[in-house]
Amino acid sequence: MGRRRGLRWPAALLVFLVVLPACTAGGQQPPGSPSQQTTDTISGAPLIPEPTTLPSELPPSVPVGEMQDLAQQAERLAQELPAQRRPTPIRQAPGGTRWQAGQPYRGYFADPDLVRHGGRWYAYATNTSHLRLPTLTSTDLRTWTPLTDAAGGVVDPLQPAAWVVSRRGGQSLWAPGVAKVGDGWTAAYSAPAGTDGGERHNCIGLSRGPSPAGPFRAVGERICYGQAQLGVIDPDIYLDPTGVPWLLWKFSGVVNRRPAGIFVRQLSPEGTGFAKGSQTRELLTLSEPWEGDTIENPSMIEFRGVTYLFYSANSWEDERYATGYAICAGPTGPCVRQNNGDPLLSTAAIGRLGPGGGTAFVHRKSLRMLYHAWDRVGNQRQLHVAGFWQREDGTLEVVDPG
Repeated sequence: MGRRRGLRWPAALLVFLVVLPACTAGGQQPPGSPSQQTTDTISGAPLIPEPTTLPSELPPSVPVGEMQDLAQQAERLAQELPAQRRPTPIRQAPGGTRWQAGQPYRGYFADPDLVRHGGRWYAYATNTSHLRLPTLTSTDLRTWTPLTDAAGGVVDPLQPAAWVVSRRGGQSLWAPGVAKVGDGWTAAYSAPAGTDGGERHNCIGLSRGPSPAGPFRAVGERICYGQAQLGVIDPDIYLDPTGVPWLLWKFSGVVNRRPAGIFVRQLSPEGTGFAKGSQTRELLTLSEPWEGDTIENPSMIEFRGVTYLFYSANSWEDERYATGYAICAGPTGPCVRQNNGDPLLSTAAIGRLGPGGGTAFVHRKSLRMLYHAWDRVGNQRQLHVAGFWQREDGTLEVVDPG
């Protein structure tokens, strides 16, 4: 994430929320108003539904996970599953810390997202080097160079929406998610839309471009939730095995009412907003002690018939930040934590400081994750590529932390 942490409150304090009617973009205050209060701006069903009790076990129809019995696991093994390869280590090549065209980069690059197109990898991150959507490219996942235009100049491929409030020309954007949706590419991002009680209120914006290199232009309504002081952030775009697009995000919580959580909702086939008639589903909320007071940065992927939901938790500012995962029955859940509820990637487990903000991907029949970790706490969050192995019961083992 790289911004304010979420809010955690005991389950006993949860109360049902009254969802206010959505207002249209035409009712927004001018961007940059000193005490601008943002309200819900999503048409249709509420962005955040009333709280419910989340399942603690996967349904019997999902034959994977730590709690499933041997008969269910045997059923899974009897299926014709795609082969997997044990991932080989991917070490990041040396590079400079200055963002320069044509020069390998090994500097600050937090909350990375990743796509592949035309034999090239594109990685996107939280704003750095005065760029709204800093974008690196690579052919081998080892050496990364800044995205350039035809003339060889550095490119900032995103033009944010008019509602984005920033003292530096819209550069306060972070934790992007990019994916090919329909006949183009959708880039989602977190950004401040105003203030609420002295705190920056955050929303999610959608944009569209003709390629993973952009240019991305704003589309649709802003995605806001005015009843939460810190709003909604950390979008991730997931295409399920049938090609249906979904948007996942982090809800920052409501003081004394509801803790932070991860939510999902179907996108339209064009990737310009939520699908008509879609509804939001809650996937995870704060549960484990190691998660501290926030849970965020979702990344969903399907690998060898299993749907995984990765997430980050605790303070992004230090070595307590870590990455956990759940197995889901599908994009709308239910999702159940694995690894006995402990993080999969943590400072203690892999020796990287505060590993988080990751994006899962499949490369050469191996499940991997591009994530950030501190070189030293408070200095730079740099890229790493971890490799996982899927066990017979569908749970994961860290083969290499990257």
